[in-house]
Amino acid sequence: MAAKVILLALRLVIGGVFIFAGAVKAWAAQDFAREIQHYAIVPWPGLIVALAVYLPWVEMLAGFAVVLRRLYLGALVAIAGMMLIFTCALTSAWARGLDISCGCFREERESIRANFPALLARDLGLLAGACVLLAAEFRVRRRGHAL
Repeated sequence: MAAKVILLALRLVIGGVFIFAGAVKAWAAQDFAREIQHYAIVPWPGLIVALAVYLPWVEMLAGFAVVLRRLYLGALVAIAGMMLIFTCALTSAWARGLDISCGCFREERESIRANFPALLARDLGLLAGACVLLAAEFRVRRRGHAL
């Protein structure tokens, strides 16, 4: 019983984070495009615009799917994949000495260089949470019934 409560809380937190992060970026797509550009890892301006416009909606859809348990497995895989990419981008910016903001939540202006351990811990925590939910879902599917 306690495990179900923990998994529910984890599902709501991860889904909520992605819904919120996607919403604030969708609200200010032009600013988000600048944040993506500051990472200096996307080679084509058109791809930066496409990411700034569509990625927030993918984040929100994945977040809602996790919260509502609709297309749940696919949403968890998408969230884990996005977190892996976000963690690599964050680490790359830190390793190259870029003094830029993370771009994860529009309200934050935390410098990657100054706050790297906390930002990395947050990203790895979300990735680990998504992996825990994936493992739990696979375990349930192996037994043949849903949570």
